[in-house]
Amino acid sequence: MFRFKAIVSILFLINIICVKAQNTVGTYYGSGVYTTGAEDQSSFKHLDVAVTAGTTGIGAELAMPLSEMVQVRAGFSFMPSFKVPMHFKVGLPNDPDTDKDGNKIVTKFEKMSDLFDQLTGYKIESNVKMFGRPTYYNAKLLVDVFPFPNKKWFLTGGFYYGNSEIAKAYNSYEDMRSLVAVGMYNHMHDKIVNNEPLFDITMNNVEILYMLDPEEEQDAAIIDRFNRYGRMGVHLGDFDDGTPYYSYPNEKAMMEAKILVNRFKPYLGFGYGSEVPKTGKLYNFAFECGLLFWGGTPKVVTHDGVDLVKDVSGIRGDVGSYVKAIKVFKVFPVLSLRISRRLF
Repeated sequence: MFRFKAIVSILFLINIICVKAQNTVGTYYGSGVYTTGAEDQSSFKHLDVAVTAGTTGIGAELAMPLSEMVQVRAGFSFMPSFKVPMHFKVGLPNDPDTDKDGNKIVTKFEKMSDLFDQLTGYKIESNVKMFGRPTYYNAKLLVDVFPFPNKKWFLTGGFYYGNSEIAKAYNSYEDMRSLVAVGMYNHMHDKIVNNEPLFDITMNNVEILYMLDPEEEQDAAIIDRFNRYGRMGVHLGDFDDGTPYYSYPNEKAMMEAKILVNRFKPYLGFGYGSEVPKTGKLYNFAFECGLLFWGGTPKVVTHDGVDLVKDVSGIRGDVGSYVKAIKVFKVFPVLSLRISRRLF
């Protein structure tokens, strides 16, 4: 909603300005700074509108000179949605797939998956696909300073303000069936291990409790297997005390994680701007690079509240690779291209 309102507001403002814009030919001073002489070097004499593209996404800006050396920019940007695939494995604790001689063996997971399939008709797959996608958007207020005589190189300071969730990861909907089965298995496991009824119904005013009987040989074998094998989950890594961290599907049969940063993000950068050739100085471009300070190392929080960056080590597979990369970026690198048009 915030993103939609900001885009609408900027476009509405641009539309009003375009209607009132007047063509004024003057001298170009850097990225979007024009003047027609000393009388026009005061504030609010010129205005540029621009489109931007870069690591902060795509967006729009308005730029206005405050003097020959300073201009202020305001705008909005967002990252278009795209998916990055990754995979994780569902398993049981202490479940090797080879014996001491390195020979392939039937795992506990395979045995319990087959048993659960016989009981319920649901097959539990060990490999589950997950998608990561960016979700960030920001409004921004920036000030450019042109310290050099040619007024093309500039220094920039300011801030971005947007959502705190910059990306999220979630399992594919195709694999929800398998995660539903994992949730059903764990629910059954907890009831059997705790000697609780598998279901409780009332028929003809008579309460009927169905539970496995440890005195029966077949029931006892099932109870023993559930006790020995444990719950199914995703072994993402280990806590600091060495305890394995297993993540389990939530009540929606989903595995989810969010990358979180500060909403307020200071920015410092520099760039180079010039007019687009053969456009009569009506259009100009600028390349910019800088650093967005998003509050130190981002958090990667799972749906069960565990921060994979702070609380867990030795994270496996694709998820571990992405968490390692996130730890490196304590600030966000900004690279962008800006194409602007002078309105008046």
